[in-house]
Amino acid sequence: MRLKNIFAAAAAFSLCAVSFASLGASAEVTISYNPTAEISCGDDGVSMRKNILNTWGNNVTDIDANNAVTDYITVNFTVSGLNGATSNAEANATYDCNGTNFVAFLAGSAGGNTRHNNKNGEIGDQYVTITGDGDYSVTWNLESASASIECLYLQTNINYLAFGSDEEKAKKDSEREITDSGLSLTVTSITTGDAQEEGTSEEETSAETEAATEAATEAATEAASESTAAAESTEKAATTTTTKAATTTTAAAGASTTTAVTTASTVTNTPTGDTSGIPAAVAALAVAGAAAVVSKKKD
Repeated sequence: MRLKNIFAAAAAFSLCAVSFASLGASAEVTISYNPTAEISCGDDGVSMRKNILNTWGNNVTDIDANNAVTDYITVNFTVSGLNGATSNAEANATYDCNGTNFVAFLAGSAGGNTRHNNKNGEIGDQYVTITGDGDYSVTWNLESASASIECLYLQTNINYLAFGSDEEKAKKDSEREITDSGLSLTVTSITTGDAQEEGTSEEETSAETEAATEAATEAATEAASESTAAAESTEKAATTTTTKAATTTTAAAGASTTTAVTTASTVTNTPTGDTSGIPAAVAALAVAGAAAVVSKKKD
């Protein structure tokens, strides 16, 4: 393989490293969650809710309010106790998003992002339809990043009064408790986007990566030039040696022609495209990938 082909392969490898480092910038961040709160009801008094951080008339702090959020908040959760039910008998304008089907969505407040119901279509299509007991995931796409979360809860439109034993259903609604309904709403994990380091913009990060890549490319090019020069020098030396051997053979032709020919044939020229500079070229190109990683915030 000639030097230029090997150099091209090394360049492609380095560019892949840079692209991989760039992808790392969009990694998810897991928000630490310590579940303590039981299921409760929304403002309508009957729709099942799971408070995650709610100190507005409640005392739920299962996550730290000082968690920064970027781009979105995603909650993975599990529902059980539906016993095959998938819809309410009547739609509730406060929390319904998809007719009478069971749904769940995230609500609360994080900086300039605030929503609490769907009366005015605030939720849009950012909900998940509950089709029975099982695992689900729902995302709240944020309009702006926030350094903190003021309130967060997982809201459903599941009316708990439709569940529970016959004995429970026989009670007056005012005497019933949601914890006796047999329903369960369990949060399993919470994630958000990976925020950049404070004071570092996307433009600055891109400029740093570009500068690092350019510097590495220049270093690799210089290393390749030095390698090519070394190869040409070696090839020239090898050619000179061969010529001398041939001259010696001519001078001694009368004495030992066979020996002279054998001596000439044992001289070996160095192949064009010496690979002595390849490690330096590869190492220099790898700097681009390393520099890109350094310029991004680590998880």
